[in-house]
Amino acid sequence: MISTADIESLVPDFLMESGHFYLVITDVEGRILKFNHNYERISAKPLQKEFWKYLSVDSAEEFCYSLELMLGAPKITRHLLLEHPIHSDNSFSQVWWEFSVITTPDMDISAIIGIGVGIQFLEQEMPWNNLVDVLGFGKISLNSEFKIQEWDSKIQSWFSPKKSEWLQAELTSTLAFSGFQKMNYLVDNLSNESKPKCFLIQTNEGKFSTYASLLVSCGEGFQLFLVPKEQNMTINSPAKVISQEILETFPNAVFVLDTQGKLVQQNELGKVVGRNWKGRAYSEGQSLSFPSQSNRFSRLVKAIEEAKMGMTGELELKMLNPTKDFSYWNVTVNPTYSESGLFEGIWIHVKDISFHKKQLAQLHKENETLREFALYPSHILRGPLSTMMGLLELIDRKQLDQENHKLFEYLKPLTKEMDQLIRQHAKKMSAFD
Repeated sequence: MISTADIESLVPDFLMESGHFYLVITDVEGRILKFNHNYERISAKPLQKEFWKYLSVDSAEEFCYSLELMLGAPKITRHLLLEHPIHSDNSFSQVWWEFSVITTPDMDISAIIGIGVGIQFLEQEMPWNNLVDVLGFGKISLNSEFKIQEWDSKIQSWFSPKKSEWLQAELTSTLAFSGFQKMNYLVDNLSNESKPKCFLIQTNEGKFSTYASLLVSCGEGFQLFLVPKEQNMTINSPAKVISQEILETFPNAVFVLDTQGKLVQQNELGKVVGRNWKGRAYSEGQSLSFPSQSNRFSRLVKAIEEAKMGMTGELELKMLNPTKDFSYWNVTVNPTYSESGLFEGIWIHVKDISFHKKQLAQLHKENETLREFALYPSHILRGPLSTMMGLLELIDRKQLDQENHKLFEYLKPLTKEMDQLIRQHAKKMSAFD
């Protein structure tokens, strides 16, 4: 995790101009904000485009999964071997990437930074130990018979090997690597002229269960480079609290969270809501996160925290769409308890009320038009009537004969009555505000 108030000053000039390393900075949704010249060689005009769109299908899925893990645990650094298409010959270029979260001094996640190096660079002669330092590999040195000669501090921290069990032992005879049957095949097909071999290793003990691996022929033996594929973040499918068939019968989106606020279950409507809120459906085993317009979801985050303390919450959410209109949801957050009264988790019901809100807004607009239309005659009539009343005041009654004087006495009360009716009508229309 990297904390900085100024992302622009984070990257040194030599990385921006590097011809060996790739650099990219994305926002929390994976859209590219900054990149160096070398990265543009494999991803033309990438600015403001999603990073995963420049990957193979499997690599794109792996990156999106890792992005979600990092947003849920910002201190975690992810190491990925990703495939980038080469359009000239329809093949792929493989790049080792290290991704870290960038936060503001207030610990708000602001971006993701990735530094990578191409496999073709690994195939050149180079000081391997420098590469280990840059990309976080651990190293095991092996002789020509594939017996362990030494290992570095990273390997020591991941496996805690004892010298009596590892030193001069064949790699596959150790407990950690005993299940890796592919190793013998790799050794038989690796010569001094061979390219390094990339593969995954599932281990039987140690801090992590899966490692991305690079096997390199070196002098009279081999070097095995390892980096954790999962940073103690293996997410097992959480136990279901209700059958999925029943959950799908709910008329609205439903999210079921455990006591820590992690997603346990969701129905298909919940996945639809996730795509609206986040750009893709939420993964079970992860907390709900809101990278898009996160300020609009602060009340929901607060309601989830309050539910952990036994409080029920109901709120309305509004989010601006790319089409510049708004979507609305009514959200109910309820804590759930076991028969013995123990807190079991949280249920979140989300109802899309966008259609009703838009209909109501349209109705308000039409009512305003009708009100203005109803008030319009009052404005038209009041002008001439006021003029008429003014003229009546100017007439000299002494100049009128008896018959006209009688008519004049009828006319003036009528104008006052009409003025009163117009005022009452305008007052009634104003009451609709």
